[in-house]
Amino acid sequence: MVSGARTVEELVELAGVCTKCEGCKNELDAILTSVCGCKNVSLEAVVNAVKNGADTVEKVGEMTGAGTGINEEIGEECGKCKGLIQNIIDLGR
Repeated sequence: MVSGARTVEELVELAGVCTKCEGCKNELDAILTSVCGCKNVSLEAVVNAVKNGADTVEKVGEMTGAGTGINEEIGEECGKCKGLIQNIIDLGR
């Protein structure tokens, strides 16, 4: 998620997304339903992994690939989505 935003209003406030042009409007659903941009893992896939027993960020990563991407700029694991994955796990309990 962009800066942790989970709603359109938060995207506007935290990431400066405009909701007027078609470019932004066309991307809102993808932004809000994505968990891991590096591996293109959806919120639905992570929720399903949790429902199927993944109770740690590592287990979600094993099942979906989320949280296992490499930041090409620094050559290290990205991990930006791990906080969101943990939040999904916590909500699923």
